[in-house]
Amino acid sequence: MFKKLSTPQHSGDTTLIAAECQINGSISINGNARIDGNIEGTIQATGDLMIGATAYLKADIEAATVCIAGEVHGNIKTTDLLELNSTARLYGDISTRQFKVDQGAQFTGRSQLLEEPAPPLIVHETGKESRPAKESKKASSRA
Repeated sequence: MFKKLSTPQHSGDTTLIAAECQINGSISINGNARIDGNIEGTIQATGDLMIGATAYLKADIEAATVCIAGEVHGNIKTTDLLELNSTARLYGDISTRQFKVDQGAQFTGRSQLLEEPAPPLIVHETGKESRPAKESKKASSRA
């Protein structure tokens, strides 16, 4: 008759900073966030960060993924993707693995594309040769 309610898993909630909001200082976000307001300072997010078209930021940013539609003055470091929508205006240096720019976006600064991490090497006891971990898995599956 009654169902047992399961404990909710990580709900994937997104922190929202509304267009009417103005923040001065450092912001640390555990998870995803969307910013539509004005921020001056630093922003760190463990998840994805969406900067809306009405946002104006004077901030250095670190996040997994950053998508910009508004205006940002500051340096950005992502562990995955930086995306500039057609309305984006970015003034600062970037460091990212992937960089996507839509037609119409403005970017002034320097970019550094990070390389994918190399697979770890496996050294055999006989000392014959070293192979990346992926290759040794393939070799062992054939035997």
